[in-house]
Amino acid sequence: MAGPVSKSLRHLPLALALLALPARALAHQLDEYLQATLVAIEPGQIQFRINLTPGVAVAERVLGLIDQDRDGIISTNESAAYAELIKRDLVVRLDGRTVELKPGSSFFPGPEELRTGSGIIQIHYAATPVALAAGSHRLSLENRHLLPASVYLFNAAQPKSASIHIIAQNRNENQSTGEITFSVQPPRSPSVTVGILGSFAALFVLYFASARLAPKT
Repeated sequence: MAGPVSKSLRHLPLALALLALPARALAHQLDEYLQATLVAIEPGQIQFRINLTPGVAVAERVLGLIDQDRDGIISTNESAAYAELIKRDLVVRLDGRTVELKPGSSFFPGPEELRTGSGIIQIHYAATPVALAAGSHRLSLENRHLLPASVYLFNAAQPKSASIHIIAQNRNENQSTGEITFSVQPPRSPSVTVGILGSFAALFVLYFASARLAPKT
């Protein structure tokens, strides 16, 4: 029971993203490579979660890039090599400066599942930029992986941190390039919070002291 449930949850982000996919992409899913990218921006790290679904007509081409020794098995080394291949086809910029990506966890279905057109490859990347200053920032991603055979999705995840706010998202026509404008609002300093609480406490003391000293009528 735990296995199927886990698999369904793993595919949920892609299913939600498909709701925003243009009708053209849905109509040609069998002969195109669907690449859906979800970007999670947090104060200390930016994560890129990419789901890749090769249609039946392009599955062999994709497998040819992954299964280098043609033994019908996707090894750990082969999955890592494919993650590196995709990374070279991604261009990420933060405020106009190129950002280096580091591969994280990945999941590769077996070749037979990929050939059905329903197998989903999942690869995660992370970027750890320098501390983000307060104010507005722009993050852009250009995906050049298998451009002629692919359709793309690009979306920002809802930030978990209250200090990050997504302002706008822009994409080109096929969503191979996207840009996220977001703002950073640092949390209030503890010293400021203590100072405010201290001021309120002083006001209450002053109020009650005044009330006790006031002449009674």
